[in-house]
Amino acid sequence: MNNMIDKAANIKNDCRKIIPHGKNAEETRMSSHPLIDYDNIIPHLLYKVSFDFGQKVTGDVAEKIGAALEELGLSVFLRNEEAADGDRWTVSLTTYGEPDLAMIKAQVDMAAAEGGFEDITAGLALSAEKLPEKDWLRHVHDNFPPVTAGRFFVYGSHYTGEKPAGLVPLCIDAATAFGSGEHETTKGCLMALDRLSANHTFRNGLDMGCGSGILAIGMVKIWPDIRATAVDIDPESIVVTERHAAMNGAADLISMQAGDGYAAPMARAHAPYDLIAANILAQPLIDMAGDLNAVLLPGGFAVLSGLLARQEADVTAAHTALGLKLVDKIELGEWRALVLQKPA
Repeated sequence: MNNMIDKAANIKNDCRKIIPHGKNAEETRMSSHPLIDYDNIIPHLLYKVSFDFGQKVTGDVAEKIGAALEELGLSVFLRNEEAADGDRWTVSLTTYGEPDLAMIKAQVDMAAAEGGFEDITAGLALSAEKLPEKDWLRHVHDNFPPVTAGRFFVYGSHYTGEKPAGLVPLCIDAATAFGSGEHETTKGCLMALDRLSANHTFRNGLDMGCGSGILAIGMVKIWPDIRATAVDIDPESIVVTERHAAMNGAADLISMQAGDGYAAPMARAHAPYDLIAANILAQPLIDMAGDLNAVLLPGGFAVLSGLLARQEADVTAAHTALGLKLVDKIELGEWRALVLQKPA
């Protein structure tokens, strides 16, 4: 997972807590509104850069453009607009301070030359707008309500309401919406883990591409005897996972390391696994199928997500070709979570 790039059209937020501006906000008040907490409106220099390619942009091209932009701003946002004819991705960049559009365009052109998609960026037009100043605490509260996924109850650290009896609570930093259970890919994985818990117990689990760490945390919450390992290519994700594990009383139950997929030293050292969860993009799932199969115990299960309905057949075929069997799937809109089992 690339730093600050969201997986499978989800938002991977730049994990920064918003610090209330305090009494100095009084000086900037121009009007009064009963629903706005003016003490939490923070003056800032955040800008959004929009990219108009004038034509269809596929997921692989969007990923390459996003990777080229990572060092030019605070966060990159990739989104699939779900066109009927397949991938149609949009790209935007958030910067601190007014962006240098010429430099950004040059960076994209360089990536296009290296990646062989100059035809996509030939007509690229950039525009920038200053983001509005708002009450971010209210914004987080309104846009990150608690989510129920199977018997998991996922809530933000800002949530002060009751936790439903009989559900497994998972607390996530309020500033980290991605990987929190609110998107169908993460929700589907949690639902799949819940279904598996009805008839199976596991002792050694792997959260591959852990992001927020929510799947590893979910594993140790419903299987008390499991040892969980969390791996992500993005070091920032490991920092977030460590924080979330501590928030959920699971710091001593999860081992975590930044590394390149199944080649990460910890992933190799802790293998083989009887449970693997991987919520990543469809193509990496396909590319890593052999690696997954190599470290999955006979009789073990794999939960795969981050794929759309039209990608289900290809992802399934990559794994069934190795002998795994599709035993369950969860459909949430256009998103799919697959459960496969390796023959005993």
